[in-house]
Amino acid sequence: MSEISVPLLRCVVASSGLLKIDRIGSGIGVIIYDSARRIATGLHFLAAHSGGLKPTNSFMYANTAIPQALTEISEQGGLAPFSVAIAGGAVMMGNHADHTSQKNVVQTTKEILRQASLPITLEETGGNKMRCMVLDIDAGKIKIT
Repeated sequence: MSEISVPLLRCVVASSGLLKIDRIGSGIGVIIYDSARRIATGLHFLAAHSGGLKPTNSFMYANTAIPQALTEISEQGGLAPFSVAIAGGAVMMGNHADHTSQKNVVQTTKEILRQASLPITLEETGGNKMRCMVLDIDAGKIKIT
């Protein structure tokens, strides 16, 4: 079975195999999956808001990455209803001063998904550990480790 990795600050759309987002720490990994058509998108971003500026990479910020990912999955034939999983927002390397900013990224991600009528079906956020998300597109199973 093929494995497709989602790099940091990128979005990948896939229709078979395993879709994997690895090394999710303080950033957020999101998988959006259309189980009826077996198509998914994975994205990995770092910050909450672009501050109203048009970023050179729309996959840096939650407020630009999620709408762009929805456009990309739609262009490949994906349609709602979607299953959505999120992971990340960890405080890494014992720097608890970053706790507020990480919590903000998680809350912003959830709010943007809510505004897009995308309920979260699986979530593992916060804490202080790296995570990995894997979607078996054919089986429709998402795991966060």
